Amino acid sequence: MKMQELKAEQIKAGYGNNNILNSVNLHIPKGKISVILGSNGSGKSTMLKTFCRLLNPTEGQITLDGKSLSCIKSKDIAKTIGLLPQNSIAPEGIKVSELVARGRYPYRKFMAPMSLEDYKAVEDAMCAMKITELADRSVDELSGGQRQRVFIALALAQETDILFLDEPTTFLDISYQIEILDLLKELNRKKKTTIVMVLHDINLSSKYADYIFAMKNGNLIKEGIPSEIISPKIIEDIYGIKSVVICDPISNSPMIIPIGAFDQIPNAS
Repeated sequence: MKMQELKAEQIKAGYGNNNILNSVNLHIPKGKISVILGSNGSGKSTMLKTFCRLLNPTEGQITLDGKSLSCIKSKDIAKTIGLLPQNSIAPEGIKVSELVARGRYPYRKFMAPMSLEDYKAVEDAMCAMKITELADRSVDELSGGQRQRVFIALALAQETDILFLDEPTTFLDISYQIEILDLLKELNRKKKTTIVMVLHDINLSSKYADYIFAMKNGNLIKEGIPSEIISPKIIEDIYGIKSVVICDPISNSPMIIPIGAFDQIPNAS
């Protein structure tokens, strides 16, 4: 599989006359898991929407293998770039297999029935997210973690090389958060799918990401591997909080301990 190269070049984008992104240059690492970190309003979701052509940049361009996204047909983009947006909603009463099958839209002609390739892609997507036994269940009946796996399977059924997920673990219990992130890690390792996520949990980001982009006020202020980004200085710059960074004894990734107003700050020794 040829991995696609996706870049933002001097991107300005926003809503109405208000630009949120300020001349951002961002190169997505191929075949890796990347996380975009930043406080609310920093431009994380705007960046994702621009990469997926849900927002058109007011300046600059997004390129896929050197070609501007604005010059590529929507169906062709949908075969390369998948998106799991925030707060995904399923039609009332739809079954799991029916919802996942909607991911095959880019490959089907108007009113044409599902092909053998379509059925296999749906089966593979459900298997990857471990929801095969839920195929005939109504999405309405599922738990939050199960629903999120179904929506990720919908994106996987598109068989894209690049997958964007906007806060895929928000509102989920910690057990479901780990379950979802483990499944995404497994997908990345098996298929080399390029995965880009917006996450709020700094420690989970550090644990699962190969690469981190740190954003503030619509600007990309720092990028690199977790050990280069998760530091007291950068965390304070992004979030305005003081912290101590220690080593996670399980994953060996950097882990932050926030310092509250009533905490005793340890000596530097």
